[in-house]
Amino acid sequence: MKILTTVLLSLGLMAALSSNVQAGPAGGPPGLFGGGPGAGFPGPGLMLEHMADHLDLDDAQQEGVRNILEAARPEIEAIRDQARANREALEALDTSDAAYSAELNNIAISNGQLATEGTLLFSRIRTEVNAVLTDEQREKLARGKERMRKAFGRRLQRS
Repeated sequence: MKILTTVLLSLGLMAALSSNVQAGPAGGPPGLFGGGPGAGFPGPGLMLEHMADHLDLDDAQQEGVRNILEAARPEIEAIRDQARANREALEALDTSDAAYSAELNNIAISNGQLATEGTLLFSRIRTEVNAVLTDEQREKLARGKERMRKAFGRRLQRS
């Protein structure tokens, strides 16, 4: 179950990173990095708003989390851009092409590397954000994550 959860979370991360998030507030919820039409990932700004509400972050904590997310922005965008390029390359593959298998393998390897980079990046961000939180806020966050895991598990069982 733990491996399945890891794989599904990695796939979700890749989907989120490869979504067509566009800069600017038009057509989608404004976030630190913008929303946009069809954006599958609301952006860290929306995540910050949710955290601020759920964990009762004070102004200094909100600024700390905002700075952490802003510092990670270039890395997030680079991973997202490469994931988008991989998706487009995958869609453009011709199964009758003699190089199909080699090109598919290269895309798969790149996607694996991106999943690794994304996992390490978001783990680093999580560690940095946890340092801004109080013990009580970290406990509340852990309870919320556990609720989400249980709900996700129930959804998987229904499928």
